[in-house]
Amino acid sequence: MPLTASPKARGPLAALATSLAPTVAGFALALAASTSALGVDVSVSAIEITQGFQATTGATPLIAKNATMVRVRVSLNGQTIAQPGVDAMLRVYSNGVEIAGSPVYSSNGPINAPVAPNSANLNDTLNFICLPPQSNDIDFVVTLNPFRTIAETNYANNSSSVLNKAFLCRKMVDIAYTPVNYTPGGGLPSGTVIEPGNGDAFLRGIFKTGDWNYHRSPLSPPVFTTDINSSSTTLLNTLSSIRQNTIPGAGFQRPEFIYGWLPGNPFSGNGQAIGIPGDAAFGNTENSRFQRTFAHEIGHCWGLSHNTLAIGIISVDVEHQLRDPLNIAQVMPTTKKDIMYAGLLTNEAWVESGSYLDCINDARSQCGAADGTDGGDTDGASDALDGAIPVLRVTGVHDHVLRRIDLDPAMPNELVVPTKDNPAGNVLVEAFDDHGVLVASLRVDTRACRESCADPRHQHRSTSLFVNLPRWTNGREIARVALRESAKGAAGRPLGGMTRSANAPSIDAFTVGPAQPGPIAFDPSTDHLAGRVRLEWLISDADGDATVADLLYSPNGGDAWLPIAVGLRESSFEFDSSDLPASRGRNAQFRLRASDGLSSDDFVEGNSYSFGNSAPPDVHIIAPNTITSFPQGATVLLHGSAWDIDDQLLPESGLTWTSSRDGALGSGRLLPIRDLSVGAHTITLRGTDSGFLFAERAIAITITARTFNNGDFNGDGAVDASDMTILLSSWGSNGIADINADGIVGSEDLAALLSFWG
Repeated sequence: MPLTASPKARGPLAALATSLAPTVAGFALALAASTSALGVDVSVSAIEITQGFQATTGATPLIAKNATMVRVRVSLNGQTIAQPGVDAMLRVYSNGVEIAGSPVYSSNGPINAPVAPNSANLNDTLNFICLPPQSNDIDFVVTLNPFRTIAETNYANNSSSVLNKAFLCRKMVDIAYTPVNYTPGGGLPSGTVIEPGNGDAFLRGIFKTGDWNYHRSPLSPPVFTTDINSSSTTLLNTLSSIRQNTIPGAGFQRPEFIYGWLPGNPFSGNGQAIGIPGDAAFGNTENSRFQRTFAHEIGHCWGLSHNTLAIGIISVDVEHQLRDPLNIAQVMPTTKKDIMYAGLLTNEAWVESGSYLDCINDARSQCGAADGTDGGDTDGASDALDGAIPVLRVTGVHDHVLRRIDLDPAMPNELVVPTKDNPAGNVLVEAFDDHGVLVASLRVDTRACRESCADPRHQHRSTSLFVNLPRWTNGREIARVALRESAKGAAGRPLGGMTRSANAPSIDAFTVGPAQPGPIAFDPSTDHLAGRVRLEWLISDADGDATVADLLYSPNGGDAWLPIAVGLRESSFEFDSSDLPASRGRNAQFRLRASDGLSSDDFVEGNSYSFGNSAPPDVHIIAPNTITSFPQGATVLLHGSAWDIDDQLLPESGLTWTSSRDGALGSGRLLPIRDLSVGAHTITLRGTDSGFLFAERAIAITITARTFNNGDFNGDGAVDASDMTILLSSWGSNGIADINADGIVGSEDLAALLSFWG
């Protein structure tokens, strides 16, 4: 720093500097004399930049707009005992410009720096949290002992840097979840267990995308009445149908994945995915398993198979999301198992390199032109219906022991993307018209998820078959479906099929009304339905065929139809109106579609209703955990989510944060804050939709006092005129006199120095 008064320090300030100061050079000599005997000299020995997993070479890709931890190892340069009171400051630059939220103070300093730091101990390193933007030129500059609170023999080696790091764009990935009303296991799972910030905690820690839009499915929970161990494929097919057909049926964004939550752990395999890769999975809500099971099954959907690998490298849960409910330590030892190691508890697993990279490299997480250049910040715009046509949904169960596929009745659906041919598939699906002409042919793989996720030595006997076939080809409609084994491109043994019957099913009755018992939900004077709604019907079939039904809802007089439930074999269905979008005026209609195999009947209930309650958005705080303490100046990364049944993903501006002590803090899903005042805070996240309805969530945190810079710039043990001279000599620039670390020495630093005087 300059040793003479800055030209900017004019007038009374310059006069004060002149009157107070012996020469700064004299203080430097005194400082050197006083510290040489102590032999203290700290420097940076290593800098690790991690978002959860980082190779020892530092080559693991980093993703923009993700919580990032910078871990700094301190060298004591020959000192044989630990050095107390060591702290540092981090500055982060993007393309040469310091980013918002920089400089960054440590989250755990000052530390007692050990002689031999061990990365397995969180507090053996100085740790910083930041949120870098997308760029190929992110620089990290660390300065140890920046305010010279420790007297050293050498200050010239206190800074170190990591330059030109790339932070890549990845898009926000959409995953819908739904509780499963599993009547053999006691009904619905706990909503707090599966909600954002809890159910998805492990997933967020190990799979890095632009962010996760993890939200509830916009329809009633599916009801499951049979033992999951004998009918898991039925649930998987139901979930996949919800993702592919139901959710986009009324204009909602089709999610990349869907996940069903069971109450407790009734399934012998912990959970199951529909395929590797796949789009649907389910799992348990058992306390010691649920977070890891969720991430494991989504790993299958990404395309990962089981392995027996340890993570091999000390890793970090950067946002410490796994603190709740199991109080899992933030640092993961090398002995932890990879997420795709079968049968583990949550506290036994983390992620190794291959699994970590799979998400980053997957096509479903890559940024497109619509994702912008700031880390994939999209607000739910969807191209999910590109290539969508009327299809025939064909589902069934492949029994690999009997080498047979039992098909459910097929069901027509509008505007669905047909299943693509998989050349490596083991099942050939062929469709013919009523003249026996082949109209569609493709291969699918039903083998991928036979291995149990609880015990890889066990093979599931049955797996799912799920295919969307073009309903018409050149004006010809499907009249017969045949399934065969497929190997090396050749069709083999027949596996099953179905043929259109002589008579289609008939819907003889269909009624809509309030569910009883329950609140009064129907106002005849306005035809308004709210609360619990019950639909009942009667279906007959002249051929005696078994039938299934799909229920559909239109909020706009039939312009778009949203399937409420699919594959129903019962004669009634109840749901809550808050699970569906409100109608556009008095234009709500309900429709029933019945199928006996390849023949179907449709019935639109004759009344139009005003439907639904105006519901505020779903709002959740992802991080930090409630009842957490941070030292003054440490970056608190506020991470939230908000989703609305009418607006879907809320924009960044729809999420606002406030503090009970400091007032408005800012807006956005991810907001780094480093200037919270000392004391107890209630941090509140408000999500507001386009209709100005809002909901709030709150956490309690505490900011503890910490002195970054005590004003003793020359380290002589007193804050006096010599320190004032140093401050004034650097007025308008930066350096050790920048007490509040805002990048410039000014009046606030002068006021702080005077508060330390004497």
